[in-house]
Amino acid sequence: MKRITILLLGCVLSVMAEEQRPSLLEQIAQPKVTFQSDFLSDAKFEGYEGSVRTSKQKIQINNDIVGISYSRWDFDWDQEQDLPFYRGKTPLESMQSIKVFANLPVPINDKWFMLNSVNINATYEKEFKDALGAGIFSFFSYKLDDEHAFQLGAFANYHPVKSIALPVLGYTYRVRETDGLTMVLGFPRAYIGYHLSPKLLLNAGMIYSQAVIRLADDSGIEPEGYSEAKDYQSNIGLRYMISDKFEISANILYAFKRDFTIYDRNENEVDSYSIEPSAGAMIKLKYIF
Repeated sequence: MKRITILLLGCVLSVMAEEQRPSLLEQIAQPKVTFQSDFLSDAKFEGYEGSVRTSKQKIQINNDIVGISYSRWDFDWDQEQDLPFYRGKTPLESMQSIKVFANLPVPINDKWFMLNSVNINATYEKEFKDALGAGIFSFFSYKLDDEHAFQLGAFANYHPVKSIALPVLGYTYRVRETDGLTMVLGFPRAYIGYHLSPKLLLNAGMIYSQAVIRLADDSGIEPEGYSEAKDYQSNIGLRYMISDKFEISANILYAFKRDFTIYDRNENEVDSYSIEPSAGAMIKLKYIF
């Protein structure tokens, strides 16, 4: 009788665990909030003594289908009077960005999968006017087996001042596993991780980003103008799952290439500059509801 009771209790607990486990649809719809804080050390503009330190704060709320994010950058300048675009005051004190995005996954068959992502965004110093842009990211993924897959597609960022379109190439290895090695190799993102335990991940990566900023009407760089920023940034760090709902990440950053192009109010290119490499740090907190 005792054995039967234990067996029945085990069955009940098993059923309860299955009931409590979220379905695939629930996992897709499950909201999460992420806060990220970055810092990059002082870096000179190539060929000039003027330099800038950068800090960034970002908050994002999303699930696997839709989301919204807000970012703010603050800049601390040194010897800015040496820079060719200096106009007698701080070139750029801060800027902000708002992005609304949506993802559309399209399973095709057991081997093929397609992911489409679109966004509407605005990055600006003070005035929101003429700051709107859009982006699209689309690729096909071919599953070679349970561990290996290849990706091919393209991404594009549209802005009336400057638009880009670049290929997406990738190879993934054990991306959903929580033990051992996991990899995403390609462009615009590369990532290698190793699970020291199911909760602790050592990771390193690189990402390319591009954005057009609407400068202020009284900008210290180009009044009513624009600036295009292109960044190549790498990181190495740790991610720890404190619980099933909460994780924390800490990374060392290295911005090894940053390009800065200025446009006037008529969308004509004025000049372009490069910023020397700099190091920094990032901390990120994520909570899943």
